[in-house]
Amino acid sequence: MIIPGIVISVLTFPGVIVHEIAHRLFCRLMNIPVYEVKYFQFQNPCGYVIHEPCVSPWHSLIISVGPFIVNTLLGAIILFPVSIEMSAFGVFDGIRNGNIGLGSIPFLPVKLIVYWLGISILMHAFPSVGDASALVAGIIKNKSVNIFMKILTAPVIGLIYIGAVGSIAWLDLGYAMALAIFLPKIIALFI
Repeated sequence: MIIPGIVISVLTFPGVIVHEIAHRLFCRLMNIPVYEVKYFQFQNPCGYVIHEPCVSPWHSLIISVGPFIVNTLLGAIILFPVSIEMSAFGVFDGIRNGNIGLGSIPFLPVKLIVYWLGISILMHAFPSVGDASALVAGIIKNKSVNIFMKILTAPVIGLIYIGAVGSIAWLDLGYAMALAIFLPKIIALFI
């Protein structure tokens, strides 16, 4: 089932907001002036940050992948305690077996809201096609950028486009759910 991206963005608006905050944060860290920010709006794109062109290709790369870092860390931190508890109560095993078993979790409504928040943030971790376009223009097509930087950036751009195409097949939700379900189990192995 294909749901328009704008509907998904509205339902997961906290992720859009954090994505744009991450761009702005990395602009500030790189001392790149920001001209305009729209953290969320009910049109395409749902959010954006317009900033001064980057002189350094490293700055362009860091600003473009900043949301992946911030959204992944923040989403995982928010989800971790709830995911640990849901895993302990066997919720994920119950979902896999067709028996959800949510009734035994204390404060379930609050935990479901926290879970939605974490999943929403993780779903918007992937850089956008606009971010990839900025990297193509600022690094790949820029004649003053050395070949090493272009070789380093090309796979990142490819992964961004794969993520964009994959979102049609719910890759972004799959990424979020994988972190929500498997990360606590992996961490539990090392504790």
